Amino acid sequence: MRAVRVLLLCGLGMLAAAGCDSGTPPPPARTVTVTPDSPAEPGVASSSAAAPSSSSAMRVFDSRVMATAVTRLLTTDYKLADVGAVSCPDRQPVADGSRFQCTVDIAGTTKHVPITVTGADGKYRVDPPQ
Repeated sequence: MRAVRVLLLCGLGMLAAAGCDSGTPPPPARTVTVTPDSPAEPGVASSSAAAPSSSSAMRVFDSRVMATAVTRLLTTDYKLADVGAVSCPDRQPVADGSRFQCTVDIAGTTKHVPITVTGADGKYRVDPPQ
């Protein structure tokens, strides 16, 4: 009788270890926050629009610098292969909470990469392509 209980417990343990619980949600998508590398704030450019003073001038991202950073993140952090051309919209404001999308060619398929600005200091989050 004891042997039957041991076998039953071992069998239940193996089923639990095999991951039979289908009610477990998948892990959330990983996101990456990109920070400017130097005090000169690469990835951020000044707007050429007229402003009352230089301190109130609207700051915008440099689309070419951002496209380079997105390419690097997709290949190194997200480990995607066949990442082709990346295009980000020009003159996106450096404003906390603003969102936009870059376009990327992955193995011949056009995908969109969501970008969310996470502060007024030029930080932004790059989500996985959709």
